Amino acid sequence: MDDTLREVIVAKKTDEAHNMASFELVDPTGAELPAFSPGAHVDVTLPGGLVRQYSLCNSATERDRYVIGVWNDANSRGGSKALHTEVNVGDALKVGLPRNRFRVPRQTKRAILLARGIGVTPVLSIADHLKREGIPFELHYVYAIMSPGSFGEMIEKSNFADDTKYYYEASELNQLLNPAALLEDQPEDTQLFICGVDWWQDPIINLAEQKGWSKERIHVERFTAKVPPAALDKVFEVKIASTGAVYKIPGDKTVTAFLEEQGVKIPTSCEQGMCGTCKVQVLEGEVDHRDKHLSDQEKAEGFFLACVSRAKSDLLVLNL
Repeated sequence: MDDTLREVIVAKKTDEAHNMASFELVDPTGAELPAFSPGAHVDVTLPGGLVRQYSLCNSATERDRYVIGVWNDANSRGGSKALHTEVNVGDALKVGLPRNRFRVPRQTKRAILLARGIGVTPVLSIADHLKREGIPFELHYVYAIMSPGSFGEMIEKSNFADDTKYYYEASELNQLLNPAALLEDQPEDTQLFICGVDWWQDPIINLAEQKGWSKERIHVERFTAKVPPAALDKVFEVKIASTGAVYKIPGDKTVTAFLEEQGVKIPTSCEQGMCGTCKVQVLEGEVDHRDKHLSDQEKAEGFFLACVSRAKSDLLVLNL
């Protein structure tokens, strides 16, 4: 994976709102950056070696820069805080090749885009794409309660400013988002794109399904995976197929974290079961899947994400 990393320079850092900032990243020589598709993200290597994923919010037609939006999460594991407090204009970072789990289907004829807070970042590039392609859509953006106005200037300068409607949370001065009304009586070929924190978007996703929206028409981007408390987890063993070595995974450690302590390195990135970097094939044993990434086909083929998933059986034999 290291051979795909490239150095970028922070050309611009903008405070978008309280606890929200955007970063413009460029090649230090002025060269073009690898192309990306609307809704994509990149792995960013931060000071201290942390690797975190951030959505690209600029137009996918641009090759001279990547623009990412970062929320300074109070519960940060170090990534967002480092970007907000330690990274400034002129600093060098490393990024991986763009990846996309939030793609716009080729057959898209019309769309509704719903976003809250920092969740708007991947939606911005999708809105730009739809506008350029002449595909009708509406962008409904809910400001996080502590960060009104976030990315407002960016949107106002975009080609989709007139297609965007803003909402405030718990405000008598602004119409509140009404998902039920938005999802009602939509043409059968309408695609739904939604991104925000789980507690906000999950009820809307459930509502869409209740109203007859098929899963194929609902496209979701998640920034956090729901991981059950590790302290209560089952203790199990993993066996490395190539060496025969067996390790007992404690209830308060992930497979990737414990194996790394023993000198067995499995590449990781998000550490939340969303990106697929730590995908490993299980040759024997029953998996307790806890990720938000693998397809049913990949699970059937024996793969699991070692950063969050665990074992139902007493032993997993890993193809390592």
